[in-house]
Amino acid sequence: MPFSRCFLLHSPDRAATFVFSSHIVEVMQKSDELHNYLKTLDSLAIVCHHQPDPDCLASGFALQWIAKQVEIDRCSIFYQGKITHQEILSLVNIFEIPIEEIEEGVFDSFDHIALIDHSVSGTEVELPDEIPVEVIIDIKETEHSIDIPFIDSRPSYGATSTILTEYIQEQEKTPPVSIASALLFAIHNERLDHVRYPTLADYQAATELYPDADIDLIEEVYGSSLTPSTLDAIGQAINHREKQGSTLVSSIGRTTETGALPQAADYLLRLEGVKTVLVMGIADDKLRLSAQSFDPRIDVGTAVEEAFSTYGAAGGHPDRAGGELPLGIFAKTGDHEAAVEKQLFKIVAKQFFNTLNI
Repeated sequence: MPFSRCFLLHSPDRAATFVFSSHIVEVMQKSDELHNYLKTLDSLAIVCHHQPDPDCLASGFALQWIAKQVEIDRCSIFYQGKITHQEILSLVNIFEIPIEEIEEGVFDSFDHIALIDHSVSGTEVELPDEIPVEVIIDIKETEHSIDIPFIDSRPSYGATSTILTEYIQEQEKTPPVSIASALLFAIHNERLDHVRYPTLADYQAATELYPDADIDLIEEVYGSSLTPSTLDAIGQAINHREKQGSTLVSSIGRTTETGALPQAADYLLRLEGVKTVLVMGIADDKLRLSAQSFDPRIDVGTAVEEAFSTYGAAGGHPDRAGGELPLGIFAKTGDHEAAVEKQLFKIVAKQFFNTLNI
């Protein structure tokens, strides 16, 4: 018996029972709606957001499996941007998530596109104009046209993987161990490990997935080691930081591993008295940003968007966000690199602090 239904049987509160009963009906309706719509498709390109995180990848992996259950002939998972974060690379390799990089002509054999968890990075993904987006699944409220056949956006949820877990649960089909494990890791990574705005739905989904997951493999993903360059970047972030109130802005300088930015942000968020972190770095001649927050007063996705979207792509979720800004003439500075980086840090920090009214 699914955990949510078991909870209903023992809940002494009739009002709570009604709320959860209504929730279950809504979940079942969405799950049935997705399955019925997928049955009408011959092909589906599942597109992750830029530099996908574990929640996005696991959700795409699960959606691909669901699509195969309704016998969609062609269904692949696509991404754009470099994946250098060690845990994410391990997640892909250990659970054998079949992702393909977006290149010219890669969508030629597909008639439909699904966007999965498609807001967190703050960077647009290149999509062909001639292939329609017909499925959107995300925890952030979508601003897309209501003409899209299937949209499931749940701002009250903590992880998109939780939504996919409910789809699988309500269809009463046991997913492969690799998918259950990837979803469980993603929910923990996104919400439960750091108690970062977890919801009851996230806890319930994790409980449902646990019996079908391989905990040893999940531990292997957690045990991924840092590369020397990532460790150096985190060290740079520790030494080069500015704190105002409970908000901290830091820089990892120039790096070849963009995955070091969210790793540095995650590390700095553990500092005493820090609730919001923004880390900047220069990679591939672009200024890259990664932000995290567990301050309930701050929507860091909105803050990053307001502060930096004028200069490039920026935005994300209430607790995680990112950005990618062109450097222009400052990309190649020769002997003046240190001075330019110092000035950029001052500008970024001031802009972010001012946006948060600090």
